[in-house]
Amino acid sequence: MKQIWIIVVIIIVAVGGYMAFKRNKDGAGADTIKIGYVGPFTGPVAGSSGEDVASGWKLAALERPEIAGKKVEMVYEDDACDPKQAASAAQKLLAVDKVSIVVNGVCSGSMLSMAPITETAKAVLFTPVSTSPKITDAGDYVFRTSASSVATAKAMSAFLAKAGYKSVAILFENADYTVGMKDAFVADFGARAGNAILGAEGVNSKEYDVRTELAKLAALKPQIIVAVMNSTVTANAFIKQGKDFGLKIPVLGNEYFGFKEVVVNPDAEGFYITQYAYDASAPAFVEYMAAYEKAYGKKPSQEIYAALPFDGYNVLADAIGKCGGTESACVRDALYATKGYQGITGMITIDVNGDTAREFSVRRIKAGALTDI
Repeated sequence: MKQIWIIVVIIIVAVGGYMAFKRNKDGAGADTIKIGYVGPFTGPVAGSSGEDVASGWKLAALERPEIAGKKVEMVYEDDACDPKQAASAAQKLLAVDKVSIVVNGVCSGSMLSMAPITETAKAVLFTPVSTSPKITDAGDYVFRTSASSVATAKAMSAFLAKAGYKSVAILFENADYTVGMKDAFVADFGARAGNAILGAEGVNSKEYDVRTELAKLAALKPQIIVAVMNSTVTANAFIKQGKDFGLKIPVLGNEYFGFKEVVVNPDAEGFYITQYAYDASAPAFVEYMAAYEKAYGKKPSQEIYAALPFDGYNVLADAIGKCGGTESACVRDALYATKGYQGITGMITIDVNGDTAREFSVRRIKAGALTDI
């Protein structure tokens, strides 16, 4: 009889151990889906894209608080757009919080610093916003519903070709996202017949004085300056110092020049802006923006940056739902299988590299607003 009870106890322990393993394998307990989110809640990016993206993600989680019958539990960590801080946050989320999915809110440098960590752990790393070209090759568990900045650079180059600009100078911020965009622009614009890139000057993110670099570029007498900045803070610094310098050369800026706090700057009048192409009049988009304003009591700084995380959350949630949990390999495969998802920001199809293709347009700042050209 004693031997029988010993066998029963062994069976109970074994079954209990298996169920505990299964819960961990699913990435949560029986009724919880746990997801980690790393984003800039402090620092120069926090007040613009950082806030828009985090708010959009949180709103999506509020509207869809359960996946596959399980409650979603978000664990938020601040990276201040610092790659080292992001890496530490990822390690904490994996080791302490036991998540198997990490979401990167905004910064490409953070995404790239976390990728080796999550890839080693075979945890899914997902972003609705980051655009560095390096993300394409960052790993088999790395995905984004945003576009590579190669697409942005090509849109810039195509606009300049159509507008007849042949000589450019480039001012760029030293960050993974902006350097990647600059390199892609140089490759595409430089390959077009008759084009000349007269010079390129880089500035560090924490050094807001760009007057020396502006003077060097202006002396080259380009037809237009391409400005690629990593936050609205540095974009506005460029605008102010350009005004002080007496800069008369036209400017084509990346999407940070399209945020509200930059567009309303009177010294940005006439700037060209490259940004995602989307239908702001579509009923689903209008409905979402109304929900955003109701939830937060204000409009986002940039509509598209508040909408991209909403689509991203739902794409990720659909993948988790197909798997019935957050088992990494299953979620990975489900994300790769995402084809023709109709989001509020457009159609989303994830390719073999975990990337999503997007279209871009160029607009112009006029009287404190963005206008089509």
